[in-house]
Amino acid sequence: MAWLILAEDGERGPELRADKALMAAMWAWELSIKDCVLAAGSLRSDDGRTPVGSLMILDVATKDEAMAIFATDPATVAGLRGKVTVRFWNRAILDGVAVD
Repeated sequence: MAWLILAEDGERGPELRADKALMAAMWAWELSIKDCVLAAGSLRSDDGRTPVGSLMILDVATKDEAMAIFATDPATVAGLRGKVTVRFWNRAILDGVAVD
């Protein structure tokens, strides 16, 4: 099952994103769970440069499992996340391939 996690940056977003050690820790964490990540990346403002949040799609059995994994993200722990939305994602096309 796939779970889409959409997280908007909180008030401290710019400050926390400027912390190179935190961003490196977040990247290392993402690589450590890559076997269950279908997609991940930052969301940007319309200028295409300014980070404003993140999107992650986890392939795990339950919403609770997805949230438990997301809760261990160093950026989440540090308080980067503001509003978080989690939804079941029904795959139709992935990487240009129709999914049965």
